[in-house]
Amino acid sequence: MHIYYLKKATLLLLFIGLISFSQNKYVNNISNYNQFLKFQGEPLSHKFSNIKSVKIIYSFDSKKIYFFNSVKYKYHYEFCHEVLGFTDEIHIFNERNYSEKLENRDYLLANLNRIESSDDWIMELAASDEMNIKYIHLFFNEIKQNVYFGNKLKFYLSTPRLINLNEHKKFSIPVIYSDFIFKNITEQSIEKGKTIGILKKYDLQNKVEFYPKSDEIIIINTTPEIIPNVKGIIVTELQTPLSHLVLLAKNRNIPVYVNTKAWNDKKLNEFVNKKVEFNVKEESFQIKETSKAIQLEKIKPGVYLNKDLSIKKIIDLNNGLIKNGENYIGTKAQNLAYLKEISKDIKQFKTPEHLYAIPFYFYEEHIKNNGIQPKIDSLLHVSKDSVKLIQKKLKNLRKIIKTTKVNPSLISKIDSIVRKQKEFKSFKFRSSTNAEDLDGFNGAGLYDSKSATLDDSLKTIEKAIQIVWASLWNERAFFERELFNIDHNSSSVGVLIQRSFPDEIANGVLISKNLYRNYNGITVNVQKGEESVVEPKDGVVCDEFYVYDFDGNDDILSIDYRSTSNLNNNIPILHANEIKLLFEISPKIERKLNAIWRKNNVSKKYRPLDVEFKIVGKDRQLYIKQARAYMD
Repeated sequence: MHIYYLKKATLLLLFIGLISFSQNKYVNNISNYNQFLKFQGEPLSHKFSNIKSVKIIYSFDSKKIYFFNSVKYKYHYEFCHEVLGFTDEIHIFNERNYSEKLENRDYLLANLNRIESSDDWIMELAASDEMNIKYIHLFFNEIKQNVYFGNKLKFYLSTPRLINLNEHKKFSIPVIYSDFIFKNITEQSIEKGKTIGILKKYDLQNKVEFYPKSDEIIIINTTPEIIPNVKGIIVTELQTPLSHLVLLAKNRNIPVYVNTKAWNDKKLNEFVNKKVEFNVKEESFQIKETSKAIQLEKIKPGVYLNKDLSIKKIIDLNNGLIKNGENYIGTKAQNLAYLKEISKDIKQFKTPEHLYAIPFYFYEEHIKNNGIQPKIDSLLHVSKDSVKLIQKKLKNLRKIIKTTKVNPSLISKIDSIVRKQKEFKSFKFRSSTNAEDLDGFNGAGLYDSKSATLDDSLKTIEKAIQIVWASLWNERAFFERELFNIDHNSSSVGVLIQRSFPDEIANGVLISKNLYRNYNGITVNVQKGEESVVEPKDGVVCDEFYVYDFDGNDDILSIDYRSTSNLNNNIPILHANEIKLLFEISPKIERKLNAIWRKNNVSKKYRPLDVEFKIVGKDRQLYIKQARAYMD
């Protein structure tokens, strides 16, 4: 039986090396690649895939450098305690050896990383390490002199402090930003798991028909707008941790792996059209031909959503005092009302001004009074296997909703409401449905939003409402509801109205959880201006970092960058005080919002948050525009 292993030779060498050198604890120099393999272990974090690391220590006492067995000793402290004779507790070790003060240091600590696909070598400090420039240079040169690849060694600028030092031209050693690593990264483990299916290829770059079956594991050469119902996915395009593909993969719990070279991989292509077992691990994936049965999808129990049509007036959300609104204005609008209320206690952030919501009633009235319901009924009677026909009917349905005149009295009411204020001329009309942000159903990116500008003949209030209403029948939304057996007729769409942000300096998404290290913290993706974080244009990279409190002192945060924006010359977009503010308020909002959800029977499970925020205006005011449960 043929088996395809990613990096098979490397794994075999590692296995042999670990057996034959299991008693070896360290070396003082690395003279060849096999020697590196014998001691390699896990990197400081899993923010990058397919990087192997050896932990390093320089001892001031012995004036020696130690490349130590990074499987046997997972942390620097363990090696110093057992081998080098450090006798104090770990908190003393941390205080002394991550300090900027020269007199405190017993050791210099780092990771030596190798990018497997390019044979590049990188020295990386922990984000919590305050090592000064003098000792960085000393340590770097000690490593360089004691490895066979010294001329390839580079220093990674992974924190705002190091980036700032480089901006002031403090380094006399070769330094790199995250873009250097990213351009050499070819793989990412998105969602771990094991599955069985028929391996198929779909050339999406050349717009081939894309109708995979539910028993397939698919190889695709770009990220599709609609994620199909399949057993597993191998995609050739790198993903951000908050992309729609990632969120939907986690929501569906299907194995997904990124391999930028998969499309032309001869060994992998040998398995196309065969039944295979697909196993995604932390750093690799495995494909092997199998005779095991493909498990049939269990039919999910039908989900019927609450839809209250008794509310027939525009809802003022500016006081935040709205309850059970998920049943008549949608979860997005209701959660923003909760945030508005929370902001009265936590005064360190704002929510968008001039908040209103159009209840479900007006959408349902539009469907009923314009004879659109028969079109919906016709769509819902089409066989699920007739994907082309469903797509055609969905497109036609959206067109009808977008071109059918909205009740003039509704337009008049909204126009009157938004004109009462004199400060803003542009408003965002955002979808807010009862078919998103549910336990087990994220719904991120399924529906649309649209801007309207007062007295603009093109960006009208009516057009904005029509586009939002029509998005209930987006293909991606329809097929995702179908997959989770959500009754389409019980779903409905409200419209959340808020002022627009023409003076937006940055926009971002925050997860109130550290996705990369085993420490409490937050993970942030942020981009300059209005550029999208979750759906960036080709070649555009955002700031991505995680923040944690390493030593229990909120005044000194560890900020570890995974990437820096190429729209901002690799200089961090957020200021240090803004990062600290996000770190401080995230757990407060998380606790309060979970308490509200629990009290109102929205969710019984305590969840981290997925928060959308903006930095606005000359005073760089923090606005939070959305919060939902993060489905991890």
